[in-house]
Amino acid sequence: MDVVVLGKNTLRVKGKNSSIIINPSQSTNKTEADAVLVLNSYEDYSDKKIEGFRIVIKGSGEYEISGAKISAIRADERLVAKLDVDGIKILISNGISLEKVQDKVDECDILLINADSDFNHSVVTSFEPSIVLIYGEKSEDVIKSLGKNGSEKVTKFSTTLEKLPSEKLLQFVTLFF
Repeated sequence: MDVVVLGKNTLRVKGKNSSIIINPSQSTNKTEADAVLVLNSYEDYSDKKIEGFRIVIKGSGEYEISGAKISAIRADERLVAKLDVDGIKILISNGISLEKVQDKVDECDILLINADSDFNHSVVTSFEPSIVLIYGEKSEDVIKSLGKNGSEKVTKFSTTLEKLPSEKLLQFVTLFF
């Protein structure tokens, strides 16, 4: 399973049989996907350069596409999504929305946070992730506030279910574009 930053707020989560583009924008390069996931409405949204997708997810619900399971719940104006890709449970949100759904979502293997605004960083540990992937304008602030200086910085993160830490060690990785 791969997580790649395609733009400022745009990601691709790719499994063995599925590809999901999250928050595509007008500046997103041409790419293929099975599904488009829109976590929040924004001016720059555009799926025009995404080819082959069969569904655009903009609301709460349970979805399954190409073997990937997607569960989305509303947190005010945004969605929080839990993906199950290749057996890996990934929770995707921005920080403020995580605070609002903290009691509605159970633990995950990977917590994927868009650090686009200030939020209570202690919410990160409540989901008991093995790995925290942080991207967005305030990613460095989040890492520092959690006392995790020198996190690994990558444009692409790859793992498999077998490679996930067996204990919840809380590994931090910063994704950048």
